[in-house]
Amino acid sequence: MGNRTYRGGGFTLVEVLLVIVILGMLATLAIVNLLPTRESARIQTTKLLIDQVGSAMERYAIEIGHYPTESEGGLEALLKTPAFENEKLAEKWRGPYLKKAPEDQWGNPLNYEPVDPGDTEALTVPYKLWSNGPDGQSGTEDDIKNWSEESAL
Repeated sequence: MGNRTYRGGGFTLVEVLLVIVILGMLATLAIVNLLPTRESARIQTTKLLIDQVGSAMERYAIEIGHYPTESEGGLEALLKTPAFENEKLAEKWRGPYLKKAPEDQWGNPLNYEPVDPGDTEALTVPYKLWSNGPDGQSGTEDDIKNWSEESAL
């Protein structure tokens, strides 16, 4: 009667530690594989935003007769009526063309630069619209643009 063995239904410390190590390895593997996908999704979303702003710019140009100038406020002219020098242009404005100021997926505003009609770049794009990309620095390799460097040459 005194020789009773008790076999509990629990896990040993080694088994618990082994499960924790396996879960840690799986989590690391998932993170390593998902981070590039997330960055790629941000880049694609920013490209779509540039296309959307480009469509708004085209509507603006059709109604006003030109793309927004710096004196009209650049991209701000797509959000609120600019101070036009000509009253007739103010009457043609049918905006807002965008609901809010365009920001890329990293929280930075888009950059806009009109291209002079006489410039050789005007043959490929009427304006430059770009995001500074993941690094937030303009003029670097990761910028997301509405033009290609090859076509601008």
